[in-house]
Amino acid sequence: MTGLWFTRATLKRESADVAPLLGTLLADNDGRQLDTTHRLLWTLMSDEIQRAGKPEREGQDKAAFLWRRAPDKDDEPVWYVLGPEPRAECAFFHVESKPWQPAFAVGDRLSFDLLVNATVDRMVEPGKGREGRRRVDVVMDAMIAREREESAAGRAILRREAGADAMRGWWNNQAGRNGFRAIATEMADYRTVPLSSRRLAARKGPQLGISRLTGVVEITDPAAFLHRTATGFGRAKAFGCGLMLLKRTG
Repeated sequence: MTGLWFTRATLKRESADVAPLLGTLLADNDGRQLDTTHRLLWTLMSDEIQRAGKPEREGQDKAAFLWRRAPDKDDEPVWYVLGPEPRAECAFFHVESKPWQPAFAVGDRLSFDLLVNATVDRMVEPGKGREGRRRVDVVMDAMIAREREESAAGRAILRREAGADAMRGWWNNQAGRNGFRAIATEMADYRTVPLSSRRLAARKGPQLGISRLTGVVEITDPAAFLHRTATGFGRAKAFGCGLMLLKRTG
């Protein structure tokens, strides 16, 4: 896969255009913050890419680009973007970019850090047949199932263990289909993000489950792994999920 660029974007805090947005962009991640960030990152794209918009869906959650917020060595927020060549100048971000040309080989071991919205197909309304199937969050699905089985004592710990086990299973399934073997996997964090801008209303409204996975993978099929890292893992890519940050180990 060619034509992709890896971009490091930092906010132009000195810009008058950015100042009114700092409170939203630097707040704890919620649906409004993630949506605003995604819209601003679109300004990095060329006019042609902006006109084309999001690619047509073909059975997967497609995205014109992948992105991820992560702290730098000074704990300042940085946004990483994998996608088409960005503009050299942007009103909201300082831009550092280079062609994305990884040279993966069988046997390579890579440490990774991934935010992912992992889902599984479930029958939630049996009376409706195929129409009753829904994509549900892997971790929450496992947590709810475990909660039904256990008493209230120690429920929070049991729920987290169930969620972590479910994510390891999901990740091992991804490995077999996407050219890698899971050497070590940890669910470093799990949180739900309200998709409503009103937090109180969002308590009963739609929630997005985001898991943070870290660990080590070993490449078994470089072409398959390259394709998946370029197109992203899981769903909710507009909300900063799916981009795998990689470092070589050893």
